[in-house]
Amino acid sequence: MLNSFLKWFRPLVVFYFLVFYIFASFSWWAYLHVRKNKQVFELKVEQLQHSSNQSPQQLAQSPEFQYLLERYKGGNWMIAGEGLVFMLILILGVYRIHSGFQRELMLNRQQRNFLLSITHELKSPLAGIQLALETMSRPGLSEDKKSILIDYSRKDVDRLKTLVENILTAARLDNQSISLSAVEMDASQLLIGICQEFENNFSEKRKFTYDVKSGCRMVADPMAIASIFNNLIENAIKYSGQGDSVKVSLTKNSEAVIFTVRDTGFGISNANKKKIFHKFYRVGNEDTRKTQGTGLGLFIVGELAKWHNATVNVADNLPKGSIFTVRFALGKRKKQQNMISGSSNAPATHLN
Repeated sequence: MLNSFLKWFRPLVVFYFLVFYIFASFSWWAYLHVRKNKQVFELKVEQLQHSSNQSPQQLAQSPEFQYLLERYKGGNWMIAGEGLVFMLILILGVYRIHSGFQRELMLNRQQRNFLLSITHELKSPLAGIQLALETMSRPGLSEDKKSILIDYSRKDVDRLKTLVENILTAARLDNQSISLSAVEMDASQLLIGICQEFENNFSEKRKFTYDVKSGCRMVADPMAIASIFNNLIENAIKYSGQGDSVKVSLTKNSEAVIFTVRDTGFGISNANKKKIFHKFYRVGNEDTRKTQGTGLGLFIVGELAKWHNATVNVADNLPKGSIFTVRFALGKRKKQQNMISGSSNAPATHLN
């Protein structure tokens, strides 16, 4: 972290030194021009007075003096105007470059966190599978224990599969090379199957419940909708503690199909609510974070929701926890496309 900061800090110091130098040079330039303009005005007034032999009071009322005074004031206004435009351009440029530095620093940190998290996410299930295989290779192991180990291995394989799918999906969304289809589908049946799987896997650790109204049909990509459901439910389970509740619901009215996930977990601060849908963003530091994840799930949710003209809202679930609500507007989906709009040399691939 310190090395990353120093790499960012050194060019920033040089940049602000150059900005200070430019500002000082500009201030000196403005001072010299104002002083020169005043000297020229005073010299011309003196010449006018010698040539006209008028008293200072008479000279001040003469048309020639008024003309010189207007020229003098006009010169000062021109210097002020040019200086103002220059300062606005300088301030805008400094702001944009400073913002760029901050974005690069944040991207650096997010990429570092992603590498740390992806390493952990890959090592854990692989270690579990390796341990299960080594244990099953021992002679005299009962069939019941083998069945338990196989079940654990399948869960680790599913975890790896989900991780790889999320990485591939995020890459395709980022490159705008993902192909989505729009078909009429029953979101209720899809969500019930997903909830049953989560209930089987997490009912002992979380109070997992779901309320899915039947007949919630809409025109969408089934695989994309399944990804939205899975990622939001998994996110709620991931960021809640032992014994916390996770409640999933799906309803429909005349305007939209509404998917909601409520949890009584750690919650999300207002500052982080604006960032959680950014790619690789995770709350906290990867060195101290104990929850699994890569920072891709909510990014995928946000991008897939945009394609379906859906809105994603995050709110506090008082007294603690979060509420994620996705509203799929009926009859307002984008026109069917083979690809999300954008240029890419990579071929379009279906979400899987």
